[in-house]
Formats: sequence, structure tokens, C-alpha cells
Amino acid sequence: MKINLTELALALAQSDVKQGYIDIEKGKVMLLDEDMDEEATTDYIFDIEDDWEHYLPLPNAVDEHERRLMEEFAASRERGEVHTRLQQALAGPGGASRFRHQVKRLLLLPAWETFWAEGLSDVARNLCEENDLEYNE
Repeated sequence: MKINLTELALALAQSDVKQGYIDIEKGKVMLLDEDMDEEATTDYIFDIEDDWEHYLPLPNAVDEHERRLMEEFAASRERGEVHTRLQQALAGPGGASRFRHQVKRLLLLPAWETFWAEGLSDVARNLCEENDLEYNE
């Protein structure tokens, strides 16, 4: 079965707050539901562990790739005040929060969201290729 790359990218966007898996046999992306109680979550995880060779855990793509994507987005802006403000926002601790604030102030939110989605699609594609999983765009 082929993995839906868009579905995988959407799951990766939540990977910092939700644990997810790819069901390799069915080609499905699964996220632990926030509404699951502790017992249901435990049962769900045990079911996966009992058949672990058919599941691939999703990495925390947000923590692994967000900073790099922010830096690439800032670098992609024309040189000048916008570029400088985004670069300065990323400097030091708390840079991601300042970057998001600057993106909103500079009216770049739609451009950032598109860049972020494309970046996560690339991460999803790489994840599939690294694990020899077929996917569709």
C-alpha cells in the first residue's frame, strides 16, 4: 500500500504533541487521539507493540526540522529589513517564538505556512524513501 504524502505531512506537523505511526501494511498514518483515556492509549500502544514490525513510529519532525525551516525561510526573503528582522528574531533562546511573531507582524503568515507545509512534505517524502515505503503525492 502507498502512503499518502499529504496525510503524512499533516501528521508530522503534529508530531511534537501527538505520537504517530505508519501502518506499513495498510499504508495508513495514525495519530494517538487526544481524547483517549490512559487505558485506551495503553491498549492502543500494546496493540502496536504486539505487531511492531508492521508499524513505523513517526519522528518528532517539528523539533527536528522547525528551526532549520525557519532559517531557510528567513534566508529566502529578499535581503533588506524583512530578512534582517527574521534573522534577528531567530537569534538566541526563544527564537522560534520571536520568529512566529515577526512573521505575523510582517504579514508573511501565508508565505510561511506554505513554506512550512512544503518543508514537511519534503520530510515526509524523505521518511518514506529512507524506509523503502511507497507513497503518492
